[in-house]
Amino acid sequence: MALDPEKAFLDYSAAECSVQFWTANAPSVQFTSLEAAVRFAKDHGGRWEEIEITVHLPREDIVFATGKVHQLIDALPGEVREMR
Repeated sequence: MALDPEKAFLDYSAAECSVQFWTANAPSVQFTSLEAAVRFAKDHGGRWEEIEITVHLPREDIVFATGKVHQLIDALPGEVREMR
């Protein structure tokens, strides 16, 4: 199934998400949006690690495995710049 990162960021902008690095003793970390979870993954080396992000929905969970997480990291929207 093809991933549309922009649609995923929009669809899960207010969804509970968790990030799990697949290394020994790495705890799962919780976030309130997919974008926040992906930014955390990016900031903690997720581009080069085995990782998954789970979107927790009322009736099901959606899991983005390592390859999809790397695509989401590459598609992160630009940083918000301060207005002067």
